[in-house]
Amino acid sequence: MIKIILTNTVIATVLSTIVSTIVGIKLKSLDYRNEYYKKVLDKRLEAYRFLEMQIAILKNTVLDDDKQPYHMIFSYGEDEFNKFQTNLITAIANSIWIHEDTVSEMESLNEIFFKISRKINNASEDKVVAVGKEYDNQISTSRKKLEMLVRSDIHNLHDLKKFMKEKRDYGMRSINWD
Repeated sequence: MIKIILTNTVIATVLSTIVSTIVGIKLKSLDYRNEYYKKVLDKRLEAYRFLEMQIAILKNTVLDDDKQPYHMIFSYGEDEFNKFQTNLITAIANSIWIHEDTVSEMESLNEIFFKISRKINNASEDKVVAVGKEYDNQISTSRKKLEMLVRSDIHNLHDLKKFMKEKRDYGMRSINWD
């Protein structure tokens, strides 16, 4: 009888150890995955935070003496416009953490800025403002679309599995020079 009890105790101990080890491994794996998701989420939040700052800058518009609107970034001349464009390119550089539709709109806005930068190269401040007026509607439309996309993305930011599944290579984007 004692032999049976000892055998059962040893078997129970071995089984308990095996089950405990398996559960421990699973829990470690789950902890690792959760930590990974936290880091990815932090990266995504950082990228969107930077993008939100760019959108906020684009919300500032002014009226010229002729009552035509233009974005304030054109008020400070070519150098400040180029700095803003550099910041947008930095936001695009973080596009791996941003939803593809939003990245596409960021690239469209960058394309508009690329066209503008070609027109204001070595231009006077008055010329920079005139070009800003010319592109005001396009920039406003793109900014509004970008803001809407960011709002939608932020709403679903926590769904990392869906984000990672949808993230795919869209290939190279070309810029229309006209």
